[in-house]
Amino acid sequence: MPPTGTRSLTEKVYGRLRADILAGRFPPEQRLRPTELAAAHGVSLNVVREALSRLAGERLVKASAQQGFAVPAVSATDLAELTDLRGLVECEALRRSISRGDLAWETGLVAAHHRLANTPMTIPGHPEELSVEWISAHNAFHAATMSSCGSRRLLELTGSLAEAAAIYRYWSQFVDHNRDVAAEHRAIFEATVARDAGLACRLHREHIQRTADIVTVAMRAADPGQTGESAHDEQATTADPLPIR
Repeated sequence: MPPTGTRSLTEKVYGRLRADILAGRFPPEQRLRPTELAAAHGVSLNVVREALSRLAGERLVKASAQQGFAVPAVSATDLAELTDLRGLVECEALRRSISRGDLAWETGLVAAHHRLANTPMTIPGHPEELSVEWISAHNAFHAATMSSCGSRRLLELTGSLAEAAAIYRYWSQFVDHNRDVAAEHRAIFEATVARDAGLACRLHREHIQRTADIVTVAMRAADPGQTGESAHDEQATTADPLPIR
C-alpha cells in the first residue's frame, strides 16, 4: 500500500484530471502523456499513472498497451447507445426512488429543484455557454430524483452514465435557446413528487433524448462530411473529434 502522502497526491491529481476531462479541457482522443502531466502537476510518474489508471477504470480515460492513455473518442453511435442505456438504468432508479422515497427525500428534491429553477442556465454575456453553477444544480436535481432507489451500486452506475453524457455536452458546447429546459425539469419534478412513476420516467427519457439529439446535430454540424463513425479506435467505433473553443 502506498504511503499516505502518495495517496493524497494521487487523489489530488486524480481529482484535477477528472475535472479537466469532464470540463472538456482535453479534446477527444488527445494523448495523456504521464511524463508531461507529472511535470505539469509537480508529482512523480507513479502518481500520475495511478490517477490515470483509476480514471480508465471509470471509462473517463482510454488505456491501451500500444498508445498508452488518451481521452475517449466520441461518436453519434456511442451517444445513441449511451442514451438508450441511460433510459433503461436511470428510469429504473427513478421508479424505485419514487416507490421508496420518504418525506426527507421529497424535501431534498424540492430544495434541489428550487436551486435549479433559480440558477441562471448560461454565463452572463455568453448565452451560448452553460454556467458551472447551473450544471452543478442540474446534476444535483437529477441525482436527487433517484437518490432514494435503495441501491448504492445502481446510483454509482447512474452517476457514471451521467458523467459520460456530460462529456458529450461539454464537448459540443451548444445551447438550444428554442428549448424550454426549465419546463422539462419542472414537469419531471411535478410527476416525481406526485409519485407518478410512469409519467416521470417517460418525461425523463424524453428529456435525455432531446439533449442527445441536440448534441448529435452539433457534432454533425462541426463535421458535415462525417457519418458519425470512423476507425480511429480498434476497440470502438468513433467519430472525428469535436472542436474545442
